[in-house]
Amino acid sequence: PISWQEIKDIAPIARQGAAEQLLHIWTRQRYRIDPEALWGDEIEYTLINVDAKASKATLLLSQENVLRQYEKRCAKENRLATSSKSWNAVSFQPEWGRYMIEATPAKPYGEEITALLKVENNMRLRQCRRDLIRQCLLPNQHPLTLSVLPGLGTQGLFTTLEPDTRFSGNASDGRVYHPSTRYIMATENLTTRRQGRFECHVPVFRDELTERPFYDKNVSYEYLSQQLPPADPKEGHIHLDCPELGMGCCCIQVTMQAPNEPEARWLHDQLMVLGPLMLALTAATPVYKGYLVDTDTRWGYISACLDDRTTEELATTPPRYSWNRTYISSEKPLDVEGKTSSQPIDESLKQGLLDGGMDEPLAHHFATVLSRDPIIVSREDIEQFDPNDSGLFDMLYNSVWQHVRLKPPLCDSGPGWRVEFRPMEVQLTDHDNAAFSIFIYLLSRAITAFHLNFYIPIDKLGDSMERAQKRNAALDERIWFRRTGWSAYALLSMDEIVNGENSEVPSGFPGLINIVWAYLQYMDTPLRERKRLKQYLDVISKRASGQLPTPAQWMRSVVMTHPEYRRDSRVGEKIRFDLLQEIISRGE
Repeated sequence: PISWQEIKDIAPIARQGAAEQLLHIWTRQRYRIDPEALWGDEIEYTLINVDAKASKATLLLSQENVLRQYEKRCAKENRLATSSKSWNAVSFQPEWGRYMIEATPAKPYGEEITALLKVENNMRLRQCRRDLIRQCLLPNQHPLTLSVLPGLGTQGLFTTLEPDTRFSGNASDGRVYHPSTRYIMATENLTTRRQGRFECHVPVFRDELTERPFYDKNVSYEYLSQQLPPADPKEGHIHLDCPELGMGCCCIQVTMQAPNEPEARWLHDQLMVLGPLMLALTAATPVYKGYLVDTDTRWGYISACLDDRTTEELATTPPRYSWNRTYISSEKPLDVEGKTSSQPIDESLKQGLLDGGMDEPLAHHFATVLSRDPIIVSREDIEQFDPNDSGLFDMLYNSVWQHVRLKPPLCDSGPGWRVEFRPMEVQLTDHDNAAFSIFIYLLSRAITAFHLNFYIPIDKLGDSMERAQKRNAALDERIWFRRTGWSAYALLSMDEIVNGENSEVPSGFPGLINIVWAYLQYMDTPLRERKRLKQYLDVISKRASGQLPTPAQWMRSVVMTHPEYRRDSRVGEKIRFDLLQEIISRGE
């Protein structure tokens, strides 16, 4: 990958090349049919080192060691031709931080119900990802499914395998992230393009004894090789001032294969509307930099920490990491607004896609994404450009992080048209991660089978995403959703959307859970298997009704009832340690 100074000169060529590759992909694959509804999940793990004597938990920079041992054990299993193949049942990949591991099933799950019942097994039991990672660690080290370590951004939070006198222990130290040139250049280029330090202000939760006025005193003034001016403090807010504090968050994503391109586009649009709901129900981020904050999710802070917009672009361009601003199905109802004005577009790219036969909604969507400047690009991609390849398109398309992503098939032999669902926060237990993965998959099958229409105006989607990030949104907020009653859409509670409106409401929304059960009945799912699925669907239903707390609600409660909590919003090291011990117990 090359630096931003070099990228600036070749950005128009890169965008044009990516659009040309996309058009070749779409032309080859537009009529492709894949009848099997394959799917999979992707979970990011945080590696933790626990020092019980010091009552301290730190992030363990052991990613390379885990991946190295994983590869050796897979090779050994292959040589021995063992029947269990436990190490080959999952796939591990590096993530941005050296304390992060990305894990997926080695092969996609099938569409049969028996495959759904193996999801938690793949995450937890004999062929479990968590257990396999743990075998590569010491007894006091743990892989947690944690959205963000509560102390990330404070001093001395990292543990290295080897003593390194140069290591500062700060999140902005380059040794925190994976040494790949790709990660290094992406981080540098985001910062350089922005022309200044990243500034993200997180509202602190104001408790009885919280300082007034409140100012975050823990702000770094050096980022990588760049000396940047001090950030302006903002009263009542915690300051996140480098990409690491966003990239260091973990999540769970689910990818589903659709039967064809039109169905993938329809599914993409319906999942867009479900994004705010699932973000609120999975909320798991109530603590940042050792303080309780007044929000429950990581979403807006990743967006701000990866925001490469210049000052001039702030009013006209959405962040690179954000919610989708375009519907893409050609079947979208005409009376629903499907795009926003605050979405810059390269009209020449759009016209080229239209001239190649692509329809307007899809051409508009891809042109808005590919209009962004590339963040990662190599000389070879430009100098050895091949319109029949996909590398340049893949690099540009995957450096714009929207909450739902349409994934075209890049080759004839690989996966088909897929949709990736990205807004959910990772859950503390494998059971809950399995529950949300299974629910989204079953709902996607119901959407496809019944051709469900959840469309709302695109600006209402943006409003819902803002509401979903608020503290206790799962219980206290209402978001926009389509109804079956007299109004096309309305503000509904999470409980009404998931479990259904009051039966006395004429033509009220029946609830997503009931739609899933109707789909299972439509598919003649045996009673025994429906009973086994109920344990997972109950998690979603009870989260929405308030019978089960979100991880954020539970973590906030643990902090606020801790004997050392002083009602001042501070989550000290001992409180953070005890909280992590509780999380480890729940996870195991």
